[in-house]
Amino acid sequence: MTLNMKKTLSSKSGFTMIELLVVATIIILLTTIGLVSYRQASISSRNGKRKADLETVRQALVMYRSEQGSYPTTNDFDVMIGILKAEGFLSDDSTVFTDPGQNTYLYSGGGTSFTLTATLEPSGTYELKNP
Repeated sequence: MTLNMKKTLSSKSGFTMIELLVVATIIILLTTIGLVSYRQASISSRNGKRKADLETVRQALVMYRSEQGSYPTTNDFDVMIGILKAEGFLSDDSTVFTDPGQNTYLYSGGGTSFTLTATLEPSGTYELKNP
């Protein structure tokens, strides 16, 4: 009778603790890799938006200068955007030019030249100058 009982106990199926730990470790590893990749993709996307915003504004500024003879002389990005919209170089319904993070875009113009600056993630800056 004890032989029958031993057979029954040893034939039970299930997972050992080692197997469960291995599976849990693999799941944690894959999750970590996925989160790191997602974070990098998010940073790259936000930096891409920053660069695209500044390029759009740069093109509008070049058109503004070709018609007006000089660049706006303000040192305030929002004021400069307002000038470009008021003069028809950017449409009122165009993209809102705000940094996708917590930073702000910077503009400095002296009539004959300008600099557009965005702070990139995780560090660094992106500048467009003309001329």
